[in-house]
Amino acid sequence: MQKIGVISDTHLSETGRRSIPGRVFEYFRDVDYILHAGDFTSRRAFNDLAAIAPVIGVRGNNDPAHLELPRSRRFAAEDVIIGLCHGDRGQTRHEKPLGQFPGNNSTAANALSLFEFEDDVNCLIFGHSHNPMLMWHRIEGREVLLLNPGSPTDKRFGPNFGCAMLTINGSSIEPQLWTW
Repeated sequence: MQKIGVISDTHLSETGRRSIPGRVFEYFRDVDYILHAGDFTSRRAFNDLAAIAPVIGVRGNNDPAHLELPRSRRFAAEDVIIGLCHGDRGQTRHEKPLGQFPGNNSTAANALSLFEFEDDVNCLIFGHSHNPMLMWHRIEGREVLLLNPGSPTDKRFGPNFGCAMLTINGSSIEPQLWTW
């Protein structure tokens, strides 16, 4: 069994006052990995999370090039394949928004487009909208977990801050989304 913390859009500067809330460190206390769906915006965000567990991340639209992060990546946890991206762009610059993901129509469409031909992906994690969302979605005859953890530091126009955890046991995914 593996526990994976999921976070996005931390938007920390190297020296600013904003920091990752203490509750995130409590939630992620026993995780094996942390997946970050982009917009770290500084090495500080990466280092703060790496004090808990190894961090695997992707580049968001606000991340500086010196962080040297890929735009998307795959991550295997036991028998589960996770697609990780920021959600600000898809295969084309911007995919046609979907209608069934309130607050995440464009970001979900972008994430799906990046991994649509990868039929072994069981979970798609993305950020960008700052709107927490956890939903099972039927695609190509199978169920795929769509997860946007939201942001723990900047809820923008959304109602909540957020982060999440995945508990993986073999091919089983048990998601948990925390909002506050």
